[in-house]
Amino acid sequence: MSSRCADCPNQAIVVCEVTGVSLCAEHVWYVEDGRRVNERVARQLQAQGMRVEPGTVYLAQLGNRAVMPRLPMASPPRLQEQARRADVLAWLSLLSGLISLATCFGIGLALIAPPLPLVAFILGLSALADSPRAKRPERARLFAWVGIVGGAGMLISALVIFAALVGGFVFQLRP
Repeated sequence: MSSRCADCPNQAIVVCEVTGVSLCAEHVWYVEDGRRVNERVARQLQAQGMRVEPGTVYLAQLGNRAVMPRLPMASPPRLQEQARRADVLAWLSLLSGLISLATCFGIGLALIAPPLPLVAFILGLSALADSPRAKRPERARLFAWVGIVGGAGMLISALVIFAALVGGFVFQLRP
């Protein structure tokens, strides 16, 4: 049996005969009728008046010879995937934010694309929300804020220019 104990990282040696969960020698409880159960079931049986002993009683009798086999702890792949996604999102936010900032100051007018500031702003907000899951959350937050400022800066600049053009057009129409 190479499963992990339900209560700790030890290798399981038995299965609770009532609930079916895997248990190691430290977390198994022995009932007077011979059943091996987990702690919750053992407490219930004790309340009913049955005699129950924890596995640690038998381990204590073995002394230093009792070494619990532990299974290696692996980080869940889902967390690594989320961290990778958060980092990629932060980098995309940084890149789109810098391009948006460059177009704000006329440096990259040839690169201007109408949805780019909105994309930078949305990517920045998403990266900021995902930053706690990144491998380096501080860097992800910084990149996210660059995307937010870059996107919002270009959007505000575009709105100001649009308002100035509309205002100038309205004043030209007046006699």
